[in-house]
Amino acid sequence: MLQVEYYRKKDSYQTLALACLISLSGARKTVMICDDEIDLLNLFKKSLEPEFEVIMVDSGKECIERYIEEKHTGRQIHVLLLDYKLGDMLGDIVACKISELNGVKTLLISAYDLDQNMVQDLIERHCIVGTIRKPIRMPAMIRQIQDILNN
Repeated sequence: MLQVEYYRKKDSYQTLALACLISLSGARKTVMICDDEIDLLNLFKKSLEPEFEVIMVDSGKECIERYIEEKHTGRQIHVLLLDYKLGDMLGDIVACKISELNGVKTLLISAYDLDQNMVQDLIERHCIVGTIRKPIRMPAMIRQIQDILNN
């Protein structure tokens, strides 16, 4: 039997539908976001939290450490949104290090044109599954995450 809680929010029908979907599909998936721009981290978190568990980190080093920590506690990270230009290292290095740890489906985010040969190499090496170009439209990003999770 499906139990549904009613929410008193402006978008109550959307929230209610989302609650039903989450309840039917089981536990919520976890998305880790790595970006050195705190404002973007908070925006991503606010946009993703209705549908996903969200972990935020603001450096490449912290991303790798937190991924290892979560893995050791048995918590699976399903998708990693990873900025390419981090303050301490480049996102492709972080993506490949996490891939070596039996990684996660990683989307590399950049405001710049990334070298397509590098992107193709990262995809072939299973370091990333795709890219997202800034500025990001949140509904499109959420659809891309859902598509990745469904494949």
